[in-house]
Amino acid sequence: MGTFVYEGLRAGRKVSGKIEAQDRSQALRKLKEQGIVPLSLEPEGKGWAFGLKFSFRRISEEDISFTLIQLAVLLRSGIPLTKALQLVASQTENKHLSSALLHIKEDIDRGEGISSAFKKAGVFPEFLPQMLAAAETGENLESIFETAGEHLKTVSEMKAKIISSVTYPAVVIGFSLIALFVAIKLVVPKIAGVLESFGKELPLVTKLIIFGADVITYLFYASPLLLVLFIKRERVFGRERLHRLLLRAPLVGKIALFFDLSRFAYTLKMTLSAAVPITTAYRISVASIGNAYIRKKLLDLQQEIERGKSLSSVLRSAGLFPELFLNLVETGEASGELEKMLSLLAQLYRREALKAIDFWVRMVEPLSLLIIGVIVGIIVVSIILPLTEITAGVGR
Repeated sequence: MGTFVYEGLRAGRKVSGKIEAQDRSQALRKLKEQGIVPLSLEPEGKGWAFGLKFSFRRISEEDISFTLIQLAVLLRSGIPLTKALQLVASQTENKHLSSALLHIKEDIDRGEGISSAFKKAGVFPEFLPQMLAAAETGENLESIFETAGEHLKTVSEMKAKIISSVTYPAVVIGFSLIALFVAIKLVVPKIAGVLESFGKELPLVTKLIIFGADVITYLFYASPLLLVLFIKRERVFGRERLHRLLLRAPLVGKIALFFDLSRFAYTLKMTLSAAVPITTAYRISVASIGNAYIRKKLLDLQQEIERGKSLSSVLRSAGLFPELFLNLVETGEASGELEKMLSLLAQLYRREALKAIDFWVRMVEPLSLLIIGVIVGIIVVSIILPLTEITAGVGR
């Protein structure tokens, strides 16, 4: 018998402790019997290096996407959800995800709601349980899994595309900045000493560049504090405030908004198609939005829907939706084809988000060349101008 140290999730809460078992497989079975979804499991005394613990391979969006699409295919084949969960879990290489799926199956077997079971697992995106809440009132469960899976697949592909496009320029720009920093901290001070011996001052441009290098140095010294603030950003600044600032970001904000609009429209369309009352459909759809600021603002308007106000007027009063979105919702309400318009909006804004990403990915290379050119120019100016001053001093 050996002792294993574990961290995991039980009923959505993080737990940790030790468990006695013959091997890792038996330890996993014991944790599952206790209703714990393991996040990490290591023999006692191992798995630690330099104060860091190694755990199961992180569940990527690609892993979750493939799992959801598999569930959709199995459900369309007529296989019950619990059986589909068991089949997918047996084929999933990621042990963490496999354990989560089996935990969900057990919860559903005990009579728990589908959305609640997926939420308790703690490994799926926040919007998925809310979309599944809509499916519990109708027969669109496989469509929900497929749509969520395709969305995560798209996000994963876009991230991979952005990373592959940005990696090379980022490396080149990084080394260029290091060269600039070295030139300013090592070369320019020596030139400044020579100028002072001639009774001359550094050119204004060079002084500004040295000041910028000093600021970067201070930021480097403060980097541990900045790292802590970044990790605890939501606790320090508030999640809603951060998400509000995110919406104002030139590129990321627009893309995030478009994805949220697409998900909101699709979830609302699914719930209304299942004959869910508009008040409930509105609440479920708002909860599927990833941005906390938008979600809070729309939830505050829930009472307006309950009082009988039209959806388009409520969304317009929020001041967050594009005019095209509002006009199409208003047209759908007037013509009795709201679900059709919402389906159109979901497709439209998903394509808009992907188009914006493609545009900026294509712009990375020319922008990186421009940045590198600017850095080289700064290096030349910061060194050549002082040398010119020295030459003028020697000439006299």
